[in-house]
Amino acid sequence: MTIIELNKRLYTVPTTWDELSRKQLLEVSDVLYVCRDNVDDGSYLKLFKIITGMSWFRFFSTRPIDMEDFLYLTFFLVTGDGPVKNIIKEYDVLVGPDDDFNNISGDEFVFSEDFYFAFINSKYEDLDALNNLVAILYRYPKKNYDRKIDPDGDLRQPFNQNICLHNAKHIVKYLPISFRLAVFHWYNACRIKMISENPDVFTGAGGEAPKYGLLSMMRTIAESGIHGDFDKVQKMYVKMWMMELNEKIEEAKRIEKINK
Repeated sequence: MTIIELNKRLYTVPTTWDELSRKQLLEVSDVLYVCRDNVDDGSYLKLFKIITGMSWFRFFSTRPIDMEDFLYLTFFLVTGDGPVKNIIKEYDVLVGPDDDFNNISGDEFVFSEDFYFAFINSKYEDLDALNNLVAILYRYPKKNYDRKIDPDGDLRQPFNQNICLHNAKHIVKYLPISFRLAVFHWYNACRIKMISENPDVFTGAGGEAPKYGLLSMMRTIAESGIHGDFDKVQKMYVKMWMMELNEKIEEAKRIEKINK
């Protein structure tokens, strides 16, 4: 956060995605989607109003030239990846995942990736793909679950592909586009961070992991039998996948070094 003075008034302004409030994240998502092909001065001014929290009265009472010196404070929203912190943990009847992919399971990640790439490859036009991505990540809460005590590390009902696809058509598609886009920004930032932290796992194809590459990851982990069979490996958290795969890569490097 940073503090600026404008028209003799102080504003506390976020400087990273993770510092946005729930309201700010939703409003930012709306603006970025509308201006995704052309982020002009008007768009930067709208983003500036959002992050300062100033009223419309103060916004229109302030000369654009006085705001110009502070517009750089919005640049992180245009050039950044999104929030790693899940700012919107619950929306309507649905419950979302923890911060930074902390409780994303392997099978959940495999299906999420399909719809994530479908949305991007459509140049953000395929809203069905977006709806499916959100429905996979945001699910009904577990029945009779005490939210003050979280022994499983996940308030959401277990991932089920068929239920998620049903919810995408009958629940998620009717939720505000700002929320659905906010979920996309969160997912995008988390996966970019995960790839940057595990460069040896994500090699080739620009560091991406296509669907069948992810299935190969599961098979590689299941081969050892330490974490159970293929079905159990699917239910592991994807961060555990990364730890296990990094260890296998390091072991392979050690063996190669010895054999030289």
